Amino acid sequence: MITFVIAAALLALLAVLFVILPLLRGRSSIPPAGAAAALVGIVLITVSAVLYAVLGDPAGVRLAAASQGDRDIPRLAREVEDRPDDFSAWLQLGGAYGASGQYPAALHAYQRANDLADGTSAAALSGMGESLLLAQGLQTGSAQTQRAAAFFDRALKIDPASPKGLYYSGLLAYQGGQLDLARKRFAALMTITPPPPLNVRAALQKMIDLIDTQMHPPVDAATEIRLHVSLAPRLASHVPANASLFVFVQAPGGGPPLAVKRTSTSLPQDVVLSADDAMIKQRAVQPGQKVTVVARISASGSPLPQPGDLYGQIEYIAGKTGPRPLQIDRLTPAGASGSPDGSAGPPDPPHPP
Repeated sequence: MITFVIAAALLALLAVLFVILPLLRGRSSIPPAGAAAALVGIVLITVSAVLYAVLGDPAGVRLAAASQGDRDIPRLAREVEDRPDDFSAWLQLGGAYGASGQYPAALHAYQRANDLADGTSAAALSGMGESLLLAQGLQTGSAQTQRAAAFFDRALKIDPASPKGLYYSGLLAYQGGQLDLARKRFAALMTITPPPPLNVRAALQKMIDLIDTQMHPPVDAATEIRLHVSLAPRLASHVPANASLFVFVQAPGGGPPLAVKRTSTSLPQDVVLSADDAMIKQRAVQPGQKVTVVARISASGSPLPQPGDLYGQIEYIAGKTGPRPLQIDRLTPAGASGSPDGSAGPPDPPHPP
């Protein structure tokens, strides 16, 4: 629900802002009346967003944008009829159509502006992408979405600070699970010039905080196991291509692992496990439990030990021991049989000094 609230508020807040930002950046041809109308629109949108956040009225967010767009459309339509080569007028008309929800008309206006700019207008390209997206309700994976994403990419190549390009490409990245890219896009949007209104920045910050939580979920401190996993230099040549690293937490009495993680064999690396990583919810690490932690590089990609696997293990008290190094320094000998409890098999004989 929080994602919908933030996205809906941002869509409305940015609808008018995106229309005038490219003009404020360097075009002085916008009529004073048009500038005043745009600024009034921003105030209306901001107020409606505040009311939405406080009162929970979803209709208020879109209402102000649509109302302002409807009032501007007749004037702007006359302008483009009188001056069909006026880039700014077509760009504003696209924004007005978009604000009133007339997305096919908005797309046409933005396409005309883009043609007048010989394909070099980030504002027109991102407006085309926005119109395509909103016309289909922000669906992901469709051909229209891919077209829209291409427009945003082109807009950002022309202007890395394109507000619509940053916002919508960030939204698409978020919906596609590309959290790191989404965060970069939203963070960049916070730094554009002129800066977004305070309300927009607050909504963006909430989105960034949400992504941070998803990328780095909080760890159960009472059961956490923090490791710095490394590989003994003498075994570096034994790491096969496309291998996987498994880290298991085992109970003293054996049985299925209490927790497990699979990651790449890029070493050294820090690994954190806790009760949240349990394979079986009813069988998880308990606070203060003494456990054995095994890190194993598997050539087969199987969690079961195989001859030739590299591994290392240490004892650990969950939630109490603190960060500890775990070095992978042994080879599972030939003839060792795998065990479903994640154990590594008998260790190698000691190496001579």
